[in-house]
Amino acid sequence: MAPPPRQFRYPWPALCLAYAGSVTGLAVSLGLIGFVRLAAPVAWAVAAAAALFLVYFVRTVCRQLTHIELDEAGIRARGPLVAAIRWEDLRSLQLDYYSTRRDREGGWMQLKLRDAQRTIRIDSDLEGFAELIGAAARVAAQRGLPLDAATLGNLEALRR
Repeated sequence: MAPPPRQFRYPWPALCLAYAGSVTGLAVSLGLIGFVRLAAPVAWAVAAAAALFLVYFVRTVCRQLTHIELDEAGIRARGPLVAAIRWEDLRSLQLDYYSTRRDREGGWMQLKLRDAQRTIRIDSDLEGFAELIGAAARVAAQRGLPLDAATLGNLEALRR
């Protein structure tokens, strides 16, 4: 009998920070539109910013409702955006690092797993991210999937 799938979720502190940022940005931009007389080009720019903050809020809600399941057959994202990739169908693994500072100290990683039809993207805020990457990297190595230089460097950085 196979063990039950291992489940991973985004932690509440990371979600709270994202919620706070999106709600604050949305409130400030909508406040400017509603209570300050703005020139048309500025109003359009602020409206665009409000739309981006709204998208960020919706993305955060999706992250809160999503959990990742990992087992010996594959990986699944369960929630508003459902996707599943069987390990035997895995075609690519890409691990990107996005820096928030010039010294590359701050930032986050994003794992992209693809098969012929789907892509699952997972951010490093996910609890158990390193464990999940380890499992995916082992499968990629067993399948002989080529990894780009950036992915190899980021995998090495995670091992340290």
